Amino acid sequence: ASYFDDIFNAGVTELIIIGFSVSANGTITRTFSNENELLVARQAADTHAARVSLMIGGRIPFINDGPAAFSKFYASSNNMVEKYKFDGINFDWESPNSIEEWNNYRDLMKGTKENVKKNGRNVNVSVAIGISYALYKSIGLCGVVDKCLWMGYDNCGDPRGHSNIHWVKNMVNEWKNVQGLPPAKFALGVPLYGENGAGAQATYSQLVEMGADPKGNGSFKGYFFDSQPILQEKIDLCNNENLGGLMAFRLRCDLLPEDTRSLIYAIKQKLKPGP
Repeated sequence: ASYFDDIFNAGVTELIIIGFSVSANGTITRTFSNENELLVARQAADTHAARVSLMIGGRIPFINDGPAAFSKFYASSNNMVEKYKFDGINFDWESPNSIEEWNNYRDLMKGTKENVKKNGRNVNVSVAIGISYALYKSIGLCGVVDKCLWMGYDNCGDPRGHSNIHWVKNMVNEWKNVQGLPPAKFALGVPLYGENGAGAQATYSQLVEMGADPKGNGSFKGYFFDSQPILQEKIDLCNNENLGGLMAFRLRCDLLPEDTRSLIYAIKQKLKPGP
């Protein structure tokens, strides 16, 4: 079994692949070298009835260039879907500069959903979001995507830690009950790395190798991280609040999935208990 088989076997339903850039003319280019890894991931996803999507990260350079530029992007997206059999596209641009750019960004995602197809079916579209819930609500962001992946980490300066459960619960409440946004569209993002008060980061695997307790309280040598029990508490929160899922960022920060100290293993114990 491949690494990807182990990931999907743990209950992961969608793998988002980083390593694509988009040019000013709307063309998507694969920037990471290991093309074979995409094929292995696709094969594993098919075995487990899971999805593989590509991420478009950072600023969209053609965002203000109008319909012709958008159409080129849809055509290039269709080419990528055709070539690598992707099921979806994830957008991860965190800081459009104006309401106009936010509206254009929303329109690009709406158009992607309508115009990019795999075997005749519309692809899955998701977007990474921060905490500007009122803005997302005002531009109708939820209505055009399948999922909003909330980045429940990097809350720098919080003395309880950058991804602490108190803040996470408050933000879930804000989404559901204050803004009245649909819980099924909200996926709770969890970090597979730790962060200290100065904003320095260390991967979960590094922290465990340094001596952090996988089953502890998520605090080690000034770093705050999601330990196995904290992560499992967040899975319970997702279920209890009827959220749309859990998003883990990023897999390469974790120990290998079959390692019983890994965070993916902790997810598996919650979703698919057993060996």
